Order: sequence, then structure tokens, then C-alpha cells
Amino acid sequence: MNDKKKNKELLKNQGEIRPVPERTIIKQLHLEIEQRKKTERVAQDARNYAESIINTVREPLISLDQDLRVVSVSRSFYDVFKVKPEETVGQLIYDLGNKQWDIPKLRELLETILPQKTTFDNYEVEHDFSTIGRRIMLLNARQIERGMGKERIILLAIEDITERKEIEKGLEKTHKELQELAAELKRTTRAKSEFLANMSHELRTPLNSINGFSEILYDETFGPLNEKQKKYANNILTSGKHLLLLINQILDMAKVESGKMKLALSSLPMKSLLNEISLLIADMVSKKKLQISLDIADDMPNIEGDELKLKEILYNLFSNAVKFTREGGQIGMRAKKAGSEIEIVVWDTGIGIASENMGKIFEGFFRVDTPYSRVTEGTGLGLPLSKKLVELHGGTFSVESEGLNKGTQVRFTLPVLCRKVV
Repeated sequence: MNDKKKNKELLKNQGEIRPVPERTIIKQLHLEIEQRKKTERVAQDARNYAESIINTVREPLISLDQDLRVVSVSRSFYDVFKVKPEETVGQLIYDLGNKQWDIPKLRELLETILPQKTTFDNYEVEHDFSTIGRRIMLLNARQIERGMGKERIILLAIEDITERKEIEKGLEKTHKELQELAAELKRTTRAKSEFLANMSHELRTPLNSINGFSEILYDETFGPLNEKQKKYANNILTSGKHLLLLINQILDMAKVESGKMKLALSSLPMKSLLNEISLLIADMVSKKKLQISLDIADDMPNIEGDELKLKEILYNLFSNAVKFTREGGQIGMRAKKAGSEIEIVVWDTGIGIASENMGKIFEGFFRVDTPYSRVTEGTGLGLPLSKKLVELHGGTFSVESEGLNKGTQVRFTLPVLCRKVV
């Protein structure tokens, strides 16, 4: 086969290569240009969207390229750090503000820590800026890939915590001062309590003598008295007994607070003890024409306790019930066994306790200020002392009242076997 025939055959098999028309080339170029414009618009829209998000963030936020040059910055960054956009975008972060951002700890974060971890949270940096002064900043950084993984941007959020740190420092200082003050108050209170506890004998002995001699005079043991003399002797005796009661309460409270109160434990038949207390207050109840109700369970067990202290608790509670219940009202007591404890409730239909005073009733010497209460005697130590004596036995103590003129209910428990180490 000759060469001419071979060439014909080759063109037949492979197809003839024809020149592309110029119009087609121009059309393809237009399509490519339009596609590129569309891509650029999409990219610009994405940038605008990202910048809008950045500008809504309250804390200053910077985005950096992989060379640590500023790509974009939130408005709050300009506001907080007093810089201008033309001095910021495109600049190396360390050169911002006449190299104010050339901070060693920031370099450590961006050049050493972040490349290894890609994220970092709550990195604290302290720096003294020439424009805004000393600042403590909390930095949070994220490294994000873009452009099919070929480029990286870094998002750096900056929270100014200078004021928060100052507040925390002030609170810490105040807390320390309060602790020192509380310790000093505790030492002062203990010293006061120990003094009163140690003064017990010196205060009680002369008063017991006054009461004893007044009683002898009143009973006319050494000779008759006229009516006026007997009245005066009775006044001395009544006032002396009241004063002794107040002193005993103050000294007992001081002993409990100083840790010097000891319990003389014995087995106590509670049913007979409760009935005995009700007889002791019978005269007070009769004078005010009150009705008294007693509901004492038949299966009340013997308990381990200090007889004098338990009588003091019950007498305090009944005295308060009588004292703060108007003439013709009602008082009462309920007592029952509750598992390994006994529960006793002393109630009345008296003046009650306002809700704003419920938190104060266990403060020493606190008395509810009402016209009715002003005519009654007392130190305000009955409830707090009773509560401490109950707790000394290992029991619980609470007071309930629905409000003024709605009565009061005092509830306390005592273990059958005293749990308190004495």
C-alpha cells in the first residue's frame, strides 16, 4: 500500500481534526467568566455573613490567616482597644498598636500551643497597654481549615476580665476579713460565756441568801409583821425569785455556749414527769382562766436524760404558752413514742409569731415587740436555752406558727437513749 492510501485510511479510522470556530471559544470564555464572578459573589457573601456574625459578638474577636496577619476584626475590638481599621486589617497581630500586642504569652499561645492542640480555652494573659492601661484578658482560640484544607484561619476571642478579677480580689479580701472577724467574735463570745459560767457561784450565792432571809421574814419565823411589812417582804421575795430565774437562764446559756454544761443522766419515767410539770403550772393556768389539754400516750417509755434540765425545758415552754395566751385561751401538750425517740408538742392559742420574726426567736434576748408582749416579763432566753438543752441530749427542736394571733406550736424530740457525749 502506498503512502497516500495509508494516510486516507488513517484519517478514516481516527476522524478528521477540524478547527474550532472563534464564536465557540468566545462563548466558553464568557461562561468561565460568569462562573468565576458567581464564585466570587458567593465567597463575598460568605465573607459578609461571617463578618456580620463576628460583629454581633460582644467580646472582641479577631480572625488571623496562617501567617498571623489580621483578616477581620469585630467592632467591639476597635471599641475596647481604641484602634482603627486601617491600622489593623492586614497587619501582623504583634505589630498592632505600635507593637503593643507583642506579648510573650500571646506568642506562646499562637506559635507553640495552638499548632499542637488546634483549640485552646480560657488562656489568661495580663498586659499593660499604653492606650487603655493594664488589662487581664481571657483568650479562647480555634484553628479552622478553609480552601480544601490548604489554608488555615485562626479565630481569637478576647474577653476583658479585669473588672471581674478586681471584684474577685476584693471579695477574697473581704471574705478573709470576715473570717478573721468571725474568729475574733467567737473568741470574744467564748470569753464572755466562760466568764459568766465561772461567775455562777458568785452571782447565785448572795441572791439565794436574800431570798432565804426574805422568806423567813414573810413566814414570820422570828416574830409577827404588820400588814405593810409583810407586803414589802413578799415583794422582796417575789422580785428575788424572778431575778434568780433570769440569772439562772443567763448562766445556763453561758455554760452551754462555753461547753461547760454537763448532763446528769438517769432513767426518767416520762409519763409521770410530764404530769408533774402540768401540776407545777396549774396555778398560772388558773389565774389566767386558761383551758389546758394533755394528751400523753400510755406507752411513753423511760428515757435517759437529765431530770432537772428536762423539767427546765418543759417549764420554759409552758411558761411561754401561758404568758403569751390571752385570758380564756387554751394551751396543751401532746406526747408520744416515735420509734427510738419520744416526741413532745407544747401548743397554745396565743398571739403567735409573725413570719418575719421566725428567724429571730432563737437569738438570745430577742422578744417580739407587740403591745401585749410589753407587759410580760422575761429575757427572751427561754426558747434558745430550751433548744440548746434539747440538742445537748441529742434531740431536735422546732417552732411553728401560722402568724400573729394564730397560736404557736413547739415540737421537740428526745432519744430514748441519750446520744450526746457528756
